[in-house]
Amino acid sequence: MERLHQYEKEEFINICKEHGLNYSDKRLLVLEEFLGTVEHLTIRSLQEKLETKGHRLDTDFIGETLDLLYRYGYAYKKEFEGQDVQYEHRHVGWHHDHLICAECGKIQEFHDSEIEALQRQIAVNRNFTLLHHKMELYGICGDCRKQRRPAMPLTLVLPGEKVVIDRLLGGSKMQQRLADMGLTPGTAIEVIKSSGPGPLIVAFRGSRIALGRGLSNKVLVSENSGPTSETD
Repeated sequence: MERLHQYEKEEFINICKEHGLNYSDKRLLVLEEFLGTVEHLTIRSLQEKLETKGHRLDTDFIGETLDLLYRYGYAYKKEFEGQDVQYEHRHVGWHHDHLICAECGKIQEFHDSEIEALQRQIAVNRNFTLLHHKMELYGICGDCRKQRRPAMPLTLVLPGEKVVIDRLLGGSKMQQRLADMGLTPGTAIEVIKSSGPGPLIVAFRGSRIALGRGLSNKVLVSENSGPTSETD
């Protein structure tokens, strides 16, 4: 791998010479740290890595360098939902997809030859010339799931999650109000919207139900292991 990185460094210098670009020692420091890191990097996280090695570089300079690497094919520029722009090393001839935790933001790369073959076959079956693609799967990582309580307020559930109502808090009037909506213990629901302005939205038996934040906090739910007829 070090030999490959050295080749890419020399290649980058040659490209800079050909196009009249600045390839100062500081620029090459950013390049080397970027090439030697396997995870996705934001401008800030790369800056922190450089600082731990005694290199204090301006945020704008690091951002310019990463954009330069992106422009000349050494980096992918990724914009995941709700996260800062991230960059990752672009390996020539190698493709991978991503598992993204919607709770902590951690990104896991994976490659599956069967999925890649199926995608190519789908394109062939439809007389379609496939040039490139990306697959981003959003969910909850194992570490975040371990930290969850067995029963949690509905307000803590992420959009897209299917959960089962465990129990209802509050007095009899509030419980009756929820029951009148069809929300009783054992009911399977899907969370459509749980953040931002306005009410929390859940799907139940093909319909949407809007719940205020106060009322949603009274609904304790647990994870649903699979789809049910009530939410599909």
